[in-house]
Amino acid sequence: MLKIEVISASAMKITAPKKLRADDFLQIAPQIDSLISQHGQIRLLIDASEFGGWENIIAFRDHIGFVKSRQQRVERIAVIVGYKWQHWLVDAVRMFVHPTVRAYEKSREVEALQWIVANSDAIRPEIPI
Repeated sequence: MLKIEVISASAMKITAPKKLRADDFLQIAPQIDSLISQHGQIRLLIDASEFGGWENIIAFRDHIGFVKSRQQRVERIAVIVGYKWQHWLVDAVRMFVHPTVRAYEKSREVEALQWIVANSDAIRPEIPI
C-alpha cells in the first residue's frame, strides 16, 4: 500500500511499497485530486527506495494511467531511489512527463525535501518583459 504524508500546503510525500498493486492508485487518488483542486499545481516527494516493481501488468498499466491523467498538474517530483535501475527509469520518465523530475539517493532525502518545498520563484526567476 502507498503511504501519503502532507509535507506542505501543496506538496505530498508518497512512500512506495516493495510491489505496487493496481488498487494502490485508487486509494491515493482522492487525496491527490483534492490537493490539485485546492492548489492547481502540486509537488511530490516519492520515496521509491524500497520499490522493486509492480505486482503484475495491470498494476503497471494503472500506474501509467494515474500518472498520465494528472502529470500536467504536477510541477515537481523528487524521487528517492534505492536501486541503480531507478535512476534509468527516472531519466526515461523525464522525457515523457510535464513535471521537472529529479532523482536523489536516500542519503540526500533532506535535499530532495528542500527542493520540493522551496519557493518556485527562487528556482525559476521571472524574466522581465
